[in-house]
Amino acid sequence: MENPILITFSGGRTSAFMARLLSEMPKYKNKLIVFANTGKEKEATLRFVNECDKRWNLGVVWVEADVTQEKGTGTEPKIVTFETADRSGGPFKDVISKYGLPSKKFRHCTRELKEVPIHKYAKKVLGKDYLTAVGIRADEPHRLGKKPNYIYPLAEMGFTEEIIRRWWDKQDFNLELKDYQGNCDLCFLKSKRKRLTILSENPSISEWWQAMEETYGNDRQPIFDVRSNLSIQDLVEQSKVAFQKVEDKHELRSRQATMFDPDMDIEFDCFCKMT
Repeated sequence: MENPILITFSGGRTSAFMARLLSEMPKYKNKLIVFANTGKEKEATLRFVNECDKRWNLGVVWVEADVTQEKGTGTEPKIVTFETADRSGGPFKDVISKYGLPSKKFRHCTRELKEVPIHKYAKKVLGKDYLTAVGIRADEPHRLGKKPNYIYPLAEMGFTEEIIRRWWDKQDFNLELKDYQGNCDLCFLKSKRKRLTILSENPSISEWWQAMEETYGNDRQPIFDVRSNLSIQDLVEQSKVAFQKVEDKHELRSRQATMFDPDMDIEFDCFCKMT
């Protein structure tokens, strides 16, 4: 008998593709699909998760981190819906209030906002012996981990970002975000160029993040981005200066394919050709 499977739905195109694919495979009949909302996902992400769920009858469970500020008391999963999901950054703020600003070195945001609530809920529903499917693709070998009971079906089946994006091009709905915008709107793990591009497109995104730095920053962790040592205000100022913006990779590939399409340059000699 196959182990039950937890399918983690991040809210992006890849994990949506994986959820659809695995939900149609008989060996994954005993499954649970969970989406964890941090309060900093874009509205387009929330709409996309809801649309995938309704169209494909996935039965997605929406959870949020229920953070108790009392020391020694762990985060619990709180069940929400598309309608009741936090849009103000509330769960994320609660984590920061308790654990401080996260960074590349201290990624308690991922731990408390995603991993803990998802797996605590999964254990209640599936028991302890379940597999966790993660949407890492064949073109992301550097991301493949060796955690016990974790599987990477897309990588194993050879699915790449380009294949999945082409599949989405054929659907009658899609995630209304560029690939560089991602889900967590100004995550410090994004490249500097991506964050500057995002800020140049929507400067107001900085307000929540700057408020968190001003309220919860301290000598040990004054800002989110200790990697490049840039505060949110630094990024805002740099986004106002001309720089080369990042582009959606799939859209860029599509333009290049058209630009260098050999069929566009085929011609045949004719008697009247003026050469």
